[in-house]
Amino acid sequence: MGSTVSHPVLARLAATAIFFASFEAFIFHTRLYPSILEPDSTTGRFETRIRNELKRPKNDPNQILVIGDSRMALLPRVANEMVSETAYTYGNISLGGITPRCWYYALRAADPTARGYKAVLMSSNDYNEPDTPEDVSDRETDVHYLAARLTLGDLGGFPWTYHSYSLKWLAARDMLLKGMLYKRDFTAFLANPKARLASVRQSNDHSAEWLYAFPGNDVSLAGLEIDWQHRTARFPDRFTPEQRQAITEAHLHAPFEQTGLYTKYLSYCYGRVLNYYRGSGTKLIFLRVPRAPVSPPDQPPKPDSAVRRLAAEPNVVLLDEHLFDTLERPEFFQDAWHLNRAGLEKFSKMLALEIRKTLGPPQS
Repeated sequence: MGSTVSHPVLARLAATAIFFASFEAFIFHTRLYPSILEPDSTTGRFETRIRNELKRPKNDPNQILVIGDSRMALLPRVANEMVSETAYTYGNISLGGITPRCWYYALRAADPTARGYKAVLMSSNDYNEPDTPEDVSDRETDVHYLAARLTLGDLGGFPWTYHSYSLKWLAARDMLLKGMLYKRDFTAFLANPKARLASVRQSNDHSAEWLYAFPGNDVSLAGLEIDWQHRTARFPDRFTPEQRQAITEAHLHAPFEQTGLYTKYLSYCYGRVLNYYRGSGTKLIFLRVPRAPVSPPDQPPKPDSAVRRLAAEPNVVLLDEHLFDTLERPEFFQDAWHLNRAGLEKFSKMLALEIRKTLGPPQS
C-alpha cells in the first residue's frame, strides 16, 4: 500500500507555504524592498528616475515630461534656464536601455493622474521605423527595469507583449514571484546591509542634483568621414580601435531585412501611451533624435509607420523629422549614437524653442 501523508505534515507544509507567500507579498510586492534596491542596478536606476521626478518641485502647471532611452538628449538644466523665454519647465525620466514597451508603465508611475503635464515628449530613432536584427519585442531585460512597477493586475497584459513563449512564462513568473527577480540584489543586500543603506541614502539625497547637473562628455568625433554609398569610413589617427569598431558596427553594416515587425511593436507601445492620456488634454509630442555623427541617407518612406499613423490622433504632434539634422555632425557626437556636451546643449536649446513654438504661450 502507498504511504499517506499525515495531517500534521500537511499542516506544516501549508503553514510554510503561507509564510513564504506572505513574506513575498509583504517584502517584494510593496514599496518596501524597492526602497532599498541597489541604486546602480537596472531596477534601481529606473526607480531613481521615477522617484526624483515625483519629488521634483512643480511650481506651475506648465510642465513638460521627457521620456526615451539614452539618445533622448534633452538636458532639463539647459531647457529650464530658458524658462523666461519659453515659459515651460522640463523633467526627464529617460534612461539608457529603456524601450518603448516600458514607456506606459514609466509614465503611469511618474504621472499617476495622467494630467500632470502639458505635454510628454517621446523620442523616435526614425519615423520610418526600419527593422534591425534585434527583436526588441523580445527584450527580456524590460521586466528588470519595471520590476518594482509591475503589479499583479499587469499579468493580463505585460507578459503577452513577448513573442517567445519562454519569455512570456519568465515575465509572468517574475511578476508573481518577485523574490526570484530580486534574488541577486537581495543576496548582495544581506551580505552588507550597512553599505547598501548608505548607498541608498546617498542616492536619495543627491541623485537628483547629480542628474540635473550632468554636463555631458567632451569627447568629439571631429574629423570622422563616412561614405554611406560604399559603407566605409575614414577615421582620424587619434580614434581608438574600440571607437572604430563601434562606429563600423553601428552604421556601416549591410541593409537588414525589413519585415515590419518593429512598426507592429511600436504600434502596440504607442497605443498604450495614447490610451493612457486620451481625454486628458496632455499633448504627446514625438521627435526624431540625431541619428549619426554624419547624416545618413533617409530610409524609404513608410507612410503607415506607427508614429505617422498616431499623428492623426487628437493631441498628438510629430515634430519635423529633419529638425535636428544640423546636429548630425562629428563634432557634436561622443560615440556612434550619443551627442557630446556641445551637442546636448544645442539639442536642448533647439528643442525647448521648438516646443514653445508648438505649444504656444501657456494658458493663464
